Amino acid sequence: MRLEELAAGVPGARLESGGDTEIRRVVQDSRQAGQGDLFVAVRGMRIDGHAYAPDLARRGVAVAVEPGLELPASAPVIRLDDTRAGLAELAAALHGRPGRSLLVAGVTGTDGKSTVTHLAAHLMQSAGIPTGYLSTVGLDRGRGPEPNESGLSTGEAPEVQEAMAEMVAAGRRAVVLEATSHALRQGRVAACEFDVAAYTYVGHDHLDYHSDWQDYLEAKALLIELCRSGWDKGVAKTAVLNRDDASFAPLAERAIDRRWAYSLGGEADIWAADLRSSAQGSSFTLGHGAQTVPATLPLPARFNVANALCAAGIGLALGLDLEQVAAGLASFPGISGRLERVDLGQPFAVYVDYAHGAGSLGSTLAELRPLTEGRLLTVFGATARSDHDRPGMGRAAAAGADWFLISTDDPVDEDPAVIAADVEAGALAMGRTRGRDFEIELDRGVAIARILEAARPGDVVLLAGKGHEHSMMLKGRSRVPWDERAMAEAGLRHLGWTGHR
Repeated sequence: MRLEELAAGVPGARLESGGDTEIRRVVQDSRQAGQGDLFVAVRGMRIDGHAYAPDLARRGVAVAVEPGLELPASAPVIRLDDTRAGLAELAAALHGRPGRSLLVAGVTGTDGKSTVTHLAAHLMQSAGIPTGYLSTVGLDRGRGPEPNESGLSTGEAPEVQEAMAEMVAAGRRAVVLEATSHALRQGRVAACEFDVAAYTYVGHDHLDYHSDWQDYLEAKALLIELCRSGWDKGVAKTAVLNRDDASFAPLAERAIDRRWAYSLGGEADIWAADLRSSAQGSSFTLGHGAQTVPATLPLPARFNVANALCAAGIGLALGLDLEQVAAGLASFPGISGRLERVDLGQPFAVYVDYAHGAGSLGSTLAELRPLTEGRLLTVFGATARSDHDRPGMGRAAAAGADWFLISTDDPVDEDPAVIAADVEAGALAMGRTRGRDFEIELDRGVAIARILEAARPGDVVLLAGKGHEHSMMLKGRSRVPWDERAMAEAGLRHLGWTGHR
């Protein structure tokens, strides 16, 4: 597309020069920018892209900048009042605004986003509607499932728009996008033309980035605003909200065409009743309006049933009926690292889960307790993230587990022993005693082997924190490979369990 055409397709974009320049990509990383690219100078928290724009412009690279920056007169230039907001618009325009050719659902919340994203995409696929998805765990851009190796739950706007364009080209008719609070605040999912805004729950996370819970909630609420203002595709713009969460009331005040609440027990538009859960999964009555159907989900835990209700809301909003939703739930294959069971025939249950904060660790242990005939054991660690409540993780383990090992989880540049001591302080404050109730084993591989060796028939073992991730950031070293499920399987095989019954 010529720069002149691209500028004409973005409200507020002003072509300054170089209108005949051919543009093949929109980028925001100056290191990636070259001939044929449009570099959009975005102001970040630490780096301002405008610092790199003059040099690129002198080399003939097209740039999009805010007013006031002096550039060579002959350079291909677009001016925007806000380049952060313009980045997504430019990328969408370059790719033919793919969100207008797809039914688009966005999923946000503190935990459960990836599970809901994959569940909702599976519901659509199983009902015969080709659907792509982008999540923390994986993606399907039209070529089939792939792992997400980017390290980002939600990619930058050019990557999101390019992926959606690939989905359109591959014949996908819908897409489900995981949208983090960072992505919403930074405009990464702007111009996606949402039809559904779905919420798991809004806890207390990322408070190193957001000033407080209210600011965090406001960032999440941006998804409703994007949905309400999205391109009209003849589908009622719908917010799917969690009636059982504190975020429901403030989010329900946001204007939108249609608002559906879901609940595990209270009055709601979409609900579950007669819930029964086991290590193999959950069964319940699924209701919507005046209709009910029996439903099964091959995932344990009440929070996964809540995730299923959220995904059901997405499917129903995009045209599925309740029977199609129930059929899709029953055939869901699960998701890597989200309460994923590892079974090689051993007489105790082993789960790999991404629970990596105090709240998620506590809730996962609480959900596993009713499924535990013997003892509930766990391995976990705290990451280097400054907003993680390390003593809180110790308290959660002390309250929920019978015995546990404090280990390592992405210490990055911190001393793992210092992090573990912070976690231990929470356990000690709960009256638990090191040596009797828990141990510290910084080598996570050794910790997994130890807890599997300690497990007895009827016990449940939770390996928490790494989930789907395939690497670990260790102090003084680059990212090293890591596969929690593979480690668990290796430990079980060492104990003689082969998967043959």
